[in-house]
Amino acid sequence: MSSEEYYAVALSRVPSIGARLYRKLLAHFGSATEVFSASGRELRRVPGVAAQTAGRFEGDAPLREAERILRYADTHHVNLLRYGTADYPPALSSFPHAPPILYFSGDQQAFQHRAVAVVGTRRISERGSRQVGSLLDPLAPHLPVIVSGLAYGVDIAAHRRAITMGLPTIAVLGSGLGNIYPYAHRTLAERLGEEGGGLLTEYPFWQKPEREHFPARNRIVAMLSEAVVVVESGLSGGSIITANMAHDYGRRVGACPGRPGDPATEGCNALIKSGKAQLVESGHDLISLLGWGDAPPQQAQLRLFESLTDEECAVVE
Repeated sequence: MSSEEYYAVALSRVPSIGARLYRKLLAHFGSATEVFSASGRELRRVPGVAAQTAGRFEGDAPLREAERILRYADTHHVNLLRYGTADYPPALSSFPHAPPILYFSGDQQAFQHRAVAVVGTRRISERGSRQVGSLLDPLAPHLPVIVSGLAYGVDIAAHRRAITMGLPTIAVLGSGLGNIYPYAHRTLAERLGEEGGGLLTEYPFWQKPEREHFPARNRIVAMLSEAVVVVESGLSGGSIITANMAHDYGRRVGACPGRPGDPATEGCNALIKSGKAQLVESGHDLISLLGWGDAPPQQAQLRLFESLTDEECAVVE
């Protein structure tokens, strides 16, 4: 642990210091260490730092939280990805509102892959499950990382299919690494790092899942991915939020069409109708959307038992 890492984590824990102000402070003082060495008067010279905000540097609560976080990271082999360092995911670096600190458990090489997010309903149908397979299977020669949110339904189907195809997969969480949610997916979550992917979150390890965390989680999914594909979604919900964010960020968006009038796919059809998403029925459509072209021949290692539940996987293992 370096002193700069310690103070960078502490700075991220100061109340009212969001991503933009964090960057302003680093740009003004040159380092997080110097930020904590500054007087209240010096802090107030930075645009956006009010007297109340400057006063929050006087207590030691952020420093104590940073100590807890770093001890946990060291014990549990968690990587702290700091904005402005080589370890920070390149796809997020250009976004001024991307989290200043990310916590990652897994293989950091995953951030060097092209990334595709697959999101959708928590109540996936058999047709939706088949669509996930038809989307991901043709991508295997291109070796992308598959991004989703570990939720029930489409998310967990995408993670499982990626593992089956030998593709790395990253789950972005709306909670800390000490509170995997949903708990039923904990066994699979622990495997992601072993398969070349991992778990990513902006929340410290003790943070429990809260309703407001999931839209925030969705923005990371959208920023991290070259494209976001929606499989089965109603007119509202997390997957539609993610797709709209991806569109606003200039990412490619795809949606699997459904039958007219079917509530389970109204959101997908609406995205296509509005022009925010391109109609995507297979991985070949997605490859065309991204302009990836032909991939060199690769032999992806298939995984058996892809349809098993977490409990059944534990028995097999």
